[in-house]
Amino acid sequence: MSLTEILTRDLNPPQKKAVETMDGPVLILAGAGSGKTRALTHRMAHIIASGLASTDEILCVTFTNKAAKEMEHRIFKILADLNVPVTRELWVNTFHSFCVRVLRQHIDLLDYKKPFTIYDSGDQLALIKRVMVALNINDKMFPSKNLQSRISNAKMLGLTPDNLRGGGSSQIKMDPKTLDVYSRYEEEMKRANAVDFDDLLLKTYELFRMYPAILEQYQNKFRYIMVDEYQDTNHIQYLLVQMLAKAHRNLCVVGDEDQSIYSWRGADISNILDFEKDFPEAVVIKLEENYRSSSNIVSAATKLIANNTQRKEKTLFTNNPEGDLIQIREERNEYDEARFVAKTIQSMISSGESNLNDYAIFYRTNAQSRVLEEQLRTIALPYRLIGGIRFYERAEVKDILSYLRLSQNFSDDMALKRIINVPARGIGKTTLEQIEQKANDSRISLFEATQLLINERHFNAGTTSKLRRFLDLIEDLAIQQKQFRLSEFYSIVLEKTEYVNILKKEDTPEAEARISNLEELDNAIAQFEKERGDEASLSNYLEELTLASDLDNADNNASAITMMTMHISKGLEYPYVFIIGCEENLFPSVRGEDESVDDIEEERRLAYVGMTRARQKLWMTHTKMRRVWGQEQMNPPSRFLREIPKEFTSFSSGALGVQAPRFMSNSRFGSQNNSYSDNNYSNNTNYDDYAQPSYDDDFSQTHQVGKSSGYSKGQRVRHPTFGVGAIFSTEGAGDTLKISVLFQDNTIKKFVAKYARLEKV
Repeated sequence: MSLTEILTRDLNPPQKKAVETMDGPVLILAGAGSGKTRALTHRMAHIIASGLASTDEILCVTFTNKAAKEMEHRIFKILADLNVPVTRELWVNTFHSFCVRVLRQHIDLLDYKKPFTIYDSGDQLALIKRVMVALNINDKMFPSKNLQSRISNAKMLGLTPDNLRGGGSSQIKMDPKTLDVYSRYEEEMKRANAVDFDDLLLKTYELFRMYPAILEQYQNKFRYIMVDEYQDTNHIQYLLVQMLAKAHRNLCVVGDEDQSIYSWRGADISNILDFEKDFPEAVVIKLEENYRSSSNIVSAATKLIANNTQRKEKTLFTNNPEGDLIQIREERNEYDEARFVAKTIQSMISSGESNLNDYAIFYRTNAQSRVLEEQLRTIALPYRLIGGIRFYERAEVKDILSYLRLSQNFSDDMALKRIINVPARGIGKTTLEQIEQKANDSRISLFEATQLLINERHFNAGTTSKLRRFLDLIEDLAIQQKQFRLSEFYSIVLEKTEYVNILKKEDTPEAEARISNLEELDNAIAQFEKERGDEASLSNYLEELTLASDLDNADNNASAITMMTMHISKGLEYPYVFIIGCEENLFPSVRGEDESVDDIEEERRLAYVGMTRARQKLWMTHTKMRRVWGQEQMNPPSRFLREIPKEFTSFSSGALGVQAPRFMSNSRFGSQNNSYSDNNYSNNTNYDDYAQPSYDDDFSQTHQVGKSSGYSKGQRVRHPTFGVGAIFSTEGAGDTLKISVLFQDNTIKKFVAKYARLEKV
């Protein structure tokens, strides 16, 4: 058996072609779950084993250190199985680690010293703030994080201050203030002999442009170049790849434009879409067989993504069993939605068919995890958050909770320490240390120590004024919290601290996410008020949070349900997946006049990524109502649900008492045979135009409703304690008539009608 036959014996025909096609430009379009890493590693091993290049003459670039290590391990194993000795190092790197290797050798040519320092995001922001002070630029007018984001964006496009100042860029325009900060920032970085994360790529690009001999050295060295996840490359990465591949043109890129979901951090889908324009002689290989998911999931995802225009022609398929239909579940609100997810998982775990590690819950924004966390804690199901912090541990949430705590208790030193300079009000570390020293010496609280030092005129006039304003703010909030309902007081805190306004001025994706979390905290408070009524005091709320957080300290090593945003889910897979919040304005998250074709197509790609993470079962949920800043809003179900053909889905609803929208294929609730009707769906569904719900006939066979009773099955009623529900069944007649009511929390309660005080709605 030949070497090629050994390497390709377990591969399908397209994978085999990818491994055998070693010379010239190659574009491998690898659909979700199609075994691209297998093809890529076997291809690299084939080049080495065939003697076309040694291990250090191949550059393989991917996007995470984890992926790089996994690929390196697989290649070593394949070569070991073939008894091919590895005498030189492999160049399997991320873009950034590759550039570090280059700069370590040559950064002195850019007038830096060896070794150089790499600044992380925190270091970068601190230096930008220092530059702003030196340039007398107001941080409130020009938020430092906003400037940091703009500078980073410029560097990802390969643009220096000189490029921007000279007007040589048509890609972006930078305002004069930001440009001044960028220029001064670069000077300070050079003085510190430091580069930031974006500089690793930009400085390497500049090195290659300034010193053609150095570029030629690396062009000649790397006879073969392979780039994984090519759809995620940004402009500067694209330029580096084009430079390095120019000599030999043996460039193989692997990716899937249908999984390009990172434009917000610079990824440019045109890099993969235009590959054949850059390399007209390119061989295109399509990996279209999915080995991960059931046939129904693959077919549904394929039909969904076919609605995009920015894509190559390919059709994902699988030989896996058909599997279960995709479960589309409608609930009344986000609390019912979370209960449905939690109880479904609990039921399946109890049946013994799986374990907690088999389950994943995906959502569009991190703020959506809060309600889920509460419901999972309620029924003692452990969970882990990937790529996020537990809701009540997020910085912005803890900041505002600290204001709430301090307004109620001036002696809460931990709360005061956290917020005395948040948002920034010019109260520094030295000032706080002096306050702490006074508190320790006098055995009083930090609040009292601050008052005392002000009265003693311990600080200069500027510091005294800042501290006085802070104390006045807290004392004012203390008065307000006694006069207003908790939800109203929360709004007052946000307004008087200017916390949200400052985040809005930052105008960054991170700031938007933090605002979303504060919006969700508002929703949590509104729900607390609804549940606790007259007992919904600030002290009760803070007490409940403290008790809830104690449950969060469970064993983190135990098996647990995994929760994450869909962006983070890329590259992962689970037997059972729930995608929640499938509603317009949430997913897709594009709103009204801001909607563009490009944005919607990226959101659809995100849906495709989320769906194709599921191996066996997939649930997609949406709600009739969802709280936004404490107000209930009604949004239509996501257009992506309509784009999934109904033969791959099964619809059910737990929204009893809330009438069915007209796009449902019939008016039955709770039926497992319902699905979305392509003909009746409208993105502008009128939620006042519902059909009256009916119920499965099975329930009426044992409990017939007496017409003369004045009650009928499915009728909506209101109970003074339990709220609105729908009549589920009746028995008896006259004074002994008993009515079972299914309430909106999915509990059924039986009443003697004569005494129940039920009001017909």
